[in-house]
Amino acid sequence: MAVKKDPKYDLKFRYKKRLELCMIITLLIFSIVFLSSKEFKFRTELKRADQVIIKAEDIPITQQVKRPPPPARPSIPIESEDADLDEDITIDDVDWEISDEPPPPPPPPDEVVDFFSVEQKPELIGGAQAIKDYINSHDLYPEMARTAGINGDVIVQFIVGPDGIPKNFRVVQERPAKLGFGEAAIKAMQNMRFKPGKQRDRYVSVNMQQVINFRIK
Repeated sequence: MAVKKDPKYDLKFRYKKRLELCMIITLLIFSIVFLSSKEFKFRTELKRADQVIIKAEDIPITQQVKRPPPPARPSIPIESEDADLDEDITIDDVDWEISDEPPPPPPPPDEVVDFFSVEQKPELIGGAQAIKDYINSHDLYPEMARTAGINGDVIVQFIVGPDGIPKNFRVVQERPAKLGFGEAAIKAMQNMRFKPGKQRDRYVSVNMQQVINFRIK
């Protein structure tokens, strides 16, 4: 048979009652505080900033001082070689011979015709034998190549003028190179003469090439 406790002496029952009472009191306190503080008053104070005083100052205008020009260089008198020269002569007293005619035009450039296009080709006077004879008679064979027993071949390009004199030499090929064959070939060709080439019944300059063979006897 279960025993029923008296609520007056039941601690659990009394704890619940006290807890509910405390919660009610707390809610009342919060409600009162909330209702009493729902209006907020703010107090604002505006502070006036210090007034800044701006002072304007007058700046004097800079004056540009114009300096005098530098003195002229003194002229140094030079004694004239002509003792009889009249010092009182002026430019108006000089008789200038000035012609209104323009100067003559420059001569037309020399026409250079290609070897294969010229009507009458230049001819070497004496032929290739003249070159060999000149090399042998003037001992133009390079000494280093002669000592080493080396033969050489050179192709020289040049222009034969209307007077038959060759000019504007240029070594096109030299084998072997840098032994002096090219210089010897040009020296020999400078002393050769040609029958000039003709184009339309007049002598013209012609581009030519010459092969020169150096052989040790």
